[in-house]
Amino acid sequence: MRILIIHNYPSVIEVRNSTYNSQEVGLARAMVRRGHTCDLLLWGEKDETLTIPLEEGGKIMVYYRTGKDISRNALFYDISDLVERYDVLQPCEYSQILSWQLAKKYPQKTVIFHGPYYPAFNKRYNIFCHLFDIFCLKSYKKLDTLFITKSHLAQRSLNAKGLSNVKTIGVGIDLEALSQTDETTPSFIEEIERRPDIINLLYIGRFEPRKNTLFLYEVVRRLKEKGEKIRLIMVGKGDAGYVDKCEKKAHALGLGGDIIRVERLEQKFLSKLYEKCDFFLLPTLYEIFGMVLLEAMYYRLCCLTTENGGSDMLIRQGENGFVLPLEADKWAETILRNKGNREIGETAHEDILRNFTWDALARQFETAYASVSRQNPLQETSETKQETKSI
Repeated sequence: MRILIIHNYPSVIEVRNSTYNSQEVGLARAMVRRGHTCDLLLWGEKDETLTIPLEEGGKIMVYYRTGKDISRNALFYDISDLVERYDVLQPCEYSQILSWQLAKKYPQKTVIFHGPYYPAFNKRYNIFCHLFDIFCLKSYKKLDTLFITKSHLAQRSLNAKGLSNVKTIGVGIDLEALSQTDETTPSFIEEIERRPDIINLLYIGRFEPRKNTLFLYEVVRRLKEKGEKIRLIMVGKGDAGYVDKCEKKAHALGLGGDIIRVERLEQKFLSKLYEKCDFFLLPTLYEIFGMVLLEAMYYRLCCLTTENGGSDMLIRQGENGFVLPLEADKWAETILRNKGNREIGETAHEDILRNFTWDALARQFETAYASVSRQNPLQETSETKQETKSI
């Protein structure tokens, strides 16, 4: 089967020498490993075509195309010749204009990969969705367009709009993008001590109100008040005003010496940072999925987070992580109760490895594609042929 994954947002995804855990690249690799052709259409600053060779054989073609950016909608210039070569088209997000256009023009081969659910704080997005629903939602209903969602929260959001052909699969981790590196480890990681008398907490993400970064300092304060030695490692950038607000709060609470912050860390060094930490904290107010949560669980950290798209799919309360209300005392108490407990992290690792790699999810995508494609992928892949032969 020939599959084209389309990232129809006006932001550049760099695939050349990138170690970022790209969802599009990860899924494409898994589908190629199952014997399909799977390529990418991405927003670019100029029209160009690249090839990603796979170590196990096969390749992914990456088509960068230019277009118009209309209210964060990527409307590519003429791509008809390109999309008509494929049996399945997978654009992203129900409210993207290109997704709606493809569903109307190619109803027999369009599957929309959707992640957002209702965010109360994002008024601009909510207004756009309201207008989109007035003019475009009825087309999806009439065509019975298939949606694959990243979480049950996203599925419920679409169901509430009257869309019924919705299947939740989730998001996977691309283990190839997480491979270890032989390069020199950044000095700040080398300097982090792993000691039983120090609790190392980790946060990776933007510094912004949506991520609720300020909440982390309250948690650290509660732990220090209980006599614990705490180190909070924070990786991420943010708007200067909010970053300054965070730094002032840390100083006001007397936490300056307990915090290590770096703006950026390449993916290839993450494994070495995770190895030095005990807990991963993500007090976000809204998260479509949160690849960093997926990665932290894979690297055996005990994760504490809020209810969001990723925790909705990944976490079984108290078994492989914790979903908590935004109450600093509860976060501190949970950390203390699980200090030195490696079992939760091990369970998280096994869950991700078993259920949330792209290879683990690929068969579900394959089945979904089969329901809209004229071809049956289950008759095409060498792996499936071997499975059938074994039966």
